[in-house]
Amino acid sequence: IQEWHTEFIYNCPNGRLDKKNFTDIYEKFYPNGKVDRYCEYAFNTFDRNNDGTIDFEEFLLSMAATSQGSIDDRLGFVFDMYDTSRDGLIDQKQLTSLISAM
Repeated sequence: IQEWHTEFIYNCPNGRLDKKNFTDIYEKFYPNGKVDRYCEYAFNTFDRNNDGTIDFEEFLLSMAATSQGSIDDRLGFVFDMYDTSRDGLIDQKQLTSLISAM
């Protein structure tokens, strides 16, 4: 966690990651992919308090859920990505939109 925090602060000296920087970082890992729309979904899911930035706590919770969390945590994260209206339901429009972003 200490290493993640050090790297996070190095890349985000103000302690916050905005959507543009998030997309820029993601593009480094997937240079040939269409990342803009996918990053929008992922960013909005990571940004739990909807303030337009990801702080280290939000980053850490999201990383834990996606990389080391239980299957329920990981599935919950994926569901939250699809549920863009955050109403606890996934409709056909939301599903189609996310699939087209991949």
